[in-house]
Amino acid sequence: MMLFVWMLVLVLAAVFGSFANVLVYRLPFIVLKDEGNDERELMFNLACPASHCPACETPLRWWHNIPLVSYIALGGRCGFCGALIPRRYFWIELGSVIIGLYCYSQFGWSVHALMWFVFLYLLWVMSWIDVAHFLLPDVLTLLLLWLALLWKALVMPEQLVDAVLGAALGYVLLRVVYEVHHYFTGRQGMGMGDMKLMAAIGAWLGLLQVPNVLLVSCAGALLYAAYARLRFQAVMIPFGPFLAFGAVFVLCVRQYFKLG
Repeated sequence: MMLFVWMLVLVLAAVFGSFANVLVYRLPFIVLKDEGNDERELMFNLACPASHCPACETPLRWWHNIPLVSYIALGGRCGFCGALIPRRYFWIELGSVIIGLYCYSQFGWSVHALMWFVFLYLLWVMSWIDVAHFLLPDVLTLLLLWLALLWKALVMPEQLVDAVLGAALGYVLLRVVYEVHHYFTGRQGMGMGDMKLMAAIGAWLGLLQVPNVLLVSCAGALLYAAYARLRFQAVMIPFGPFLAFGAVFVLCVRQYFKLG
């Protein structure tokens, strides 16, 4: 029975991983599209057109769409034209599976496991989008924020105030950094999406964890910036993935030491 549950979690997480690829690829185009797009572009959404090869644009058969398995079986190539399929498709699906297995191992078969999966899953999706487009869509950041507040209000009302204060502190701290940087340099140091994402993280993890998340996030970003400057001279760095990393790090440490 336990093996069956583990396999079920793996399969469900892999399916979500496949949908994560859809979000990562399509959502930025939906968010950024102009009002003057032609009819074909206006038809582009999460459901339409059907999954297809990015090179030859041939619609995929169902056996080309089995998460993880199809990529491995086809050697990372299109089953029609043989073009290489970007590796990110495999890594996004694999990451989603790891998230699902982690949540089940920590929280069992429960609502808590589902909610924490949603939290980590959306962080995973937004990190890939931010890396590719320097974009954190409001539809995901605000969804993450309101899910936390709704969950706390309905299931753990004693934690609702802490969630609201965590969201407020997360947003305010990054907003202050943004305003100070903009005042002295005249340039934007980060996007508004980073502030909304930090607010959502604060709502999920609580007031006391906000400084810890920011500490880990900033340390990671500074280390990467130093490495990037040495190797690439000048490069723009999305902050969203580092906020996500900080949140995951704090959550995992809290669970490992059973800090609540």
